Amino acid sequence: MPYILEDASLRESPDGSLPMLSALVVLKASAWPSGGFFQLARRSPFSRPGDDTELWARELAHLAKHYSAP
Repeated sequence: MPYILEDASLRESPDGSLPMLSALVVLKASAWPSGGFFQLARRSPFSRPGDDTELWARELAHLAKHYSAP
């Protein structure tokens, strides 16, 4: 599953400028993304800063803004 999520995020945004779709996928037991999401988010081309909580919250906000109707 991690490779599918990584592929989806990279296909949607090869340069890392768009929000990461994989931020929407969470573990059932914790309702949080897996550690792989945070590793991908911090790696190039995404290079997202911040601790896990703020990184994920910011990514979700960017997704909502990017995909909401104008």
